[in-house]
Order: sequence, then structure tokens, then C-alpha cells
Amino acid sequence: MPSIADYSTAIDGRLLAARSARFVRANIRLIAGGLLIPNLLSLATMISLIDIGLPPRTEAILFYACVAMLARRLPFVIIVPLFLTVLSFDIVRTLSLMFSVAPVEFLEAIDRAQRIQFFASPLYVARIVTIAATTVAALVCLSRRSALTNASAPAFFVLALGVAAIDFIGNVSPHYHFGATIGFEQPVQSAAEASGFKQTAGAEGRNVVLVMVESLGYLRDPAARQRIAAPLYDPVLTRDYAVTSGQTVYYGSTTSGEMRELCDTRSFYKDFVQHDTDPCLPNLMARRGYSTVAVHGFSGGMFEREHWYPTIGFDRSLFGEKLLKATGRECGAAFRGVCDADFAPLIAAASRDADAGGKPRFIYWLTLTSHVPIAPNDARTDFHCGDDGGSFGHLDVCRMAELWHDVFEGVAQLAHDPALGQPEILMVGDHGPPLWSKRGRAQFEPGKVAWYRLQPRKRSEARLERAGNKATATSVAVTTRDRLD
Repeated sequence: MPSIADYSTAIDGRLLAARSARFVRANIRLIAGGLLIPNLLSLATMISLIDIGLPPRTEAILFYACVAMLARRLPFVIIVPLFLTVLSFDIVRTLSLMFSVAPVEFLEAIDRAQRIQFFASPLYVARIVTIAATTVAALVCLSRRSALTNASAPAFFVLALGVAAIDFIGNVSPHYHFGATIGFEQPVQSAAEASGFKQTAGAEGRNVVLVMVESLGYLRDPAARQRIAAPLYDPVLTRDYAVTSGQTVYYGSTTSGEMRELCDTRSFYKDFVQHDTDPCLPNLMARRGYSTVAVHGFSGGMFEREHWYPTIGFDRSLFGEKLLKATGRECGAAFRGVCDADFAPLIAAASRDADAGGKPRFIYWLTLTSHVPIAPNDARTDFHCGDDGGSFGHLDVCRMAELWHDVFEGVAQLAHDPALGQPEILMVGDHGPPLWSKRGRAQFEPGKVAWYRLQPRKRSEARLERAGNKATATSVAVTTRDRLD
């Protein structure tokens, strides 16, 4: 017969097992709610088979951990707003670095988010659903204070420090060093200056075109750059233009790129336009006797372009609301507007309209369709991207390349459009592509954008170029005949 001591030992064993079970469950809830669930995307970046790229989220990981530890002591009604505050900080900081947008500019975009069709993009829908689901799941794990009190706070925080360190080491990248406030104290390096475009634009009274190309980063592969820019190197075009190209440093997002090229500044556009805007290129061209026109395929209300474009010197601004009536075709995912491939005739028409006073024209075109996320089947160019990105090695990069090629085709058309004569042309990227893929971002030089300048040849140079081409063709023909003979 079991003794009293045996019964006591059995009871103690069951109590110990129960305490151990509660300890394990408490730690599982704490780790799940404060570490695993809020950081699922960052944890996914650590898996080599999943191609997700995020900036380091060190602070956010530690903040979530702090909220989880407080959930062991504070009422749930206090934990909810604390968690949502950390979530807001996490979203703003992560997306600011992803898209190279200063936090103040990011908040400005949110204020005008009704113009962005988030639910038109499967990628954005997936992100929104994931954030909502993980938030609810994490809060459920942290909702029972009594179930968390048995967890080991020191062990949990050491684990959180480890995850934060691994996240930082795994996700640190120069691609995330060029956002937000980092560039404000750096010297401006615009393509307009580096290419010589700004110094000579309008000097001979020619029409002038500046094209700001959405997300045109500097591809590391020369063959890929050449394939995209091939329309500029067509012999018919190079006969009349000297084509040069290069790269320049960017900081920030699209409006930062506009400030860099149009006004030679790194100041936030809202602050800059309240002061002296005389040095801006449109004002400079106006003083040189030019009519000035800006065209953009998206809403003029986005980032208040309809208000500050006139301030920096544009006589007329044409935006998506009006231009769509002329094309009847929309492109893009979240940022839907006029298709870049349809813009050449619109710009020619805008040039003719601006010619009423007999002035030469300065035309600024801010492209749109290559804005991330990329919508499939918008491009007229076909690089046979397939599922793996074809020769570009990444589907999104290949699709962007098709859209960029469409823009280069349009610029090649403008170069010989009778409405523009033989204009001075500069093409430049606003910023690198904010891709969610490590492999995709790795194809671009961090912090660099590409530029291309088309400088009209003088007529004597063009005649010499044509003569040289004919001589080369004759030499090739003679050599070919000799080989055949």
C-alpha cells in the first residue's frame, strides 16, 4: 500500500509538472506575442530561400519586446495603445528607409493617400492583410496578464537582443543608407550640372526637354543599361545628337530628385518653395525667354505639385486628371495614371500649345509607370521576362526595364519631332527602385541614378558624321566583296 510520503511525492510531482507547463506556456505566449509574430517579415529575410529585403528593424524589435514585458504587469487596455504606437513607428521607419522618404515626407504622402490605389496592388494587399493579422495575433498572445507572469523576462530579453542583432547583421545594406534626413547636409550633385546640361540649355534658343524617370537607378550590368537605352543609340538619332551618359548620387524620394535637378537643393520641397526659388531651372529658363511646361501622369494634388510647380517657374502644368482624357488608357498598380508609353504625342501637343507666343519651350516630364509596385503588361516593349526575369535575372527588374525602354523610345521620338525641332534633352532617374527583393536591389549601385544627355550636333558636325558613316559603310561593303571574291 502506498505510503503518505508516496502520495505527497506524487502530488508534488503533479504540482511541479503543472508549474513547468504554465512556465512553458507563459514563455511561448511572451515569445510569440512580443518577438515572433510582430517580426515575421524580418525573420523571413533570414531564410535564404525567401527573397525578401527589409532594412534593419533593430529598434522596433526591441520596442516590441519591451511592450511584451510590460504586458506581464500592466492592464491590457494600456498595452494595446503601446503596441499600436510601436507598430506605427515600425511602419513609418521601415517604409521611410525602403522608399528613401524622409518621415515628414512619408506623413505628407499618407495625408494624400486617397489618391493611391493600394488595393489595386496584390503586393500591397498582402502587406496590409499580413500587418492586420499579425497585430491581432500578437495582441491576443499578450492579452492575458495572468498567463504571462510566469514567463522569464531576463531570458526573453536576451533572446530579443539576439534576434535584433541577427536582424541587423543580416539586413544592413548600403541601399538603406540613402533615405530620409541623411543627405540634407551633403553637397548637391545633380545630373543637370554634371552633364553640362544646365550650363548650355537654351543658349542657342533651342527647345529644351528634361525627363525625370521614375526609379531609374544605375544598373551594375553594362549590357542591361545598354539594352534599356538602345533607342538613344540608333544611328538615325546619333547622326544628329551626341549622346553622353553617367551616374549621379541621389538622396531621398521623387520630390527630392525633383529638388535636386530643378532647384539644385536637398531641402524639403515644402520648405524650399517658401523662400527664394529664382535659382530653379524653370525660373532660369523663363528669364532666358522660354515658356515653361510641366507634365506628369498622376494627380497634381500628390505632394501639392499643382501649387509649387508655378512657384519654381512653370507657366503651365498638365497632370493626369486632364491628360487621361486625351489618352483614355491607364497604367500602374497603386499609382495609376497616364501610361509613359503614350506621352510623346502629348508632349508634342503641349509644345505646340506653348508655342503661341513664338517663344522656345522648356518642357519637364516626370514619368510614372515604373513606380513600384509594378503592374504586369503595361509596357509596349517585350523583353521576354517570363517568370524569372529573362536576361535581367529578376522579374520586377525586367518589367521595370521594359517600362524604362518605353520612355527611351518616347524620348527618341521627341528628339526628331517637328514640333520640337532638335531639342536639348536630359534624362535622369529620381531615385533607385525601392524593391522588396534583396536580389533585385543588388542589381543596382547603391545611392546612384543614371543620366543620359542628348546634345544636338551642329549642322557641320552632323554632315561629317553622315560622311563618316557612309565611308564606314563603303569600307565594310568593299571588305565584304573581297571576302566573297
